[in-house]
Amino acid sequence: MDAGMISSSVATHQSGKRTACGFACCALLASLLTLFSGGQALAIELTQQQRVVLLDEAQRAFDRGVELRQASPAEAATSFRQAADKFQIIVDSGLRNGRLYYNLANACLEGGRLGRAIANYRRAERLLPGDGRVEHNLNYARSLRRDQIETTGQQAFLHTLFFWHYGTSLRLRYLLAVSLYVLFWLLLIARTFVRRWRWRYVLVPVLVGWLVLGCSAAVEAYQQSTSLVGVVVADEAIVRKGNGEGFEPQFKQALHEGVEFAVLERRYDWLLIELPDGKTGWIRADQAELI
Repeated sequence: MDAGMISSSVATHQSGKRTACGFACCALLASLLTLFSGGQALAIELTQQQRVVLLDEAQRAFDRGVELRQASPAEAATSFRQAADKFQIIVDSGLRNGRLYYNLANACLEGGRLGRAIANYRRAERLLPGDGRVEHNLNYARSLRRDQIETTGQQAFLHTLFFWHYGTSLRLRYLLAVSLYVLFWLLLIARTFVRRWRWRYVLVPVLVGWLVLGCSAAVEAYQQSTSLVGVVVADEAIVRKGNGEGFEPQFKQALHEGVEFAVLERRYDWLLIELPDGKTGWIRADQAELI
């Protein structure tokens, strides 16, 4: 991967050694809480100053990884993982920010955590719709997956028929819908002054475009708020026919890190997932990260 493929955009700050040491204790505590909670991060309280210190440490670790990328890939990966861990602690403290998720995803990707990188790029994508860097890096991360599952059947038909819906960002469709809405009413007002012109040839297409794009944006916004999706973060995840290790595998091959899916049901520590090709099965919840 060339140096320009992944970029980070966290501002750096200066802080005293005493604050840094205090924060190191918080970071250690957060790691222990994560360990003893079965991999599920628990919310911790951080002051604004502690967050600033951690952002600085995370950025420094990321920059160190960039410097070591060519000379020592193993040390570079370690630095990137350290940066990702620090970004994650800030997220676990309750801060939700598109740029923070973007930087966390970059650090995960460089550190070899492909599944978590894709999950955080998708979180950043929701908070930064239409951002070219997020979209570019997400597509690049997806190209690294071992399992490239193509959309088939009904889903493929829908993606082809409504290509404008699936091929554009929610933000773009929303902005176009609002613009057409304003244009429609401006034309309707102008119609009262110029009656002889054939306004229906303009009003009808504008109205149709407004309704179609508005409905498209509303549907996707609703789906994002109600549907649950996830990404496989384990090296291998065996998909089973039921919610237990005693059930037979659903597929001959296990799923690998980075595969995205929709969650149909959750039973205890198991998830019933649907893959892009429409196939379904159960995987352990600790093998995935939900978005």
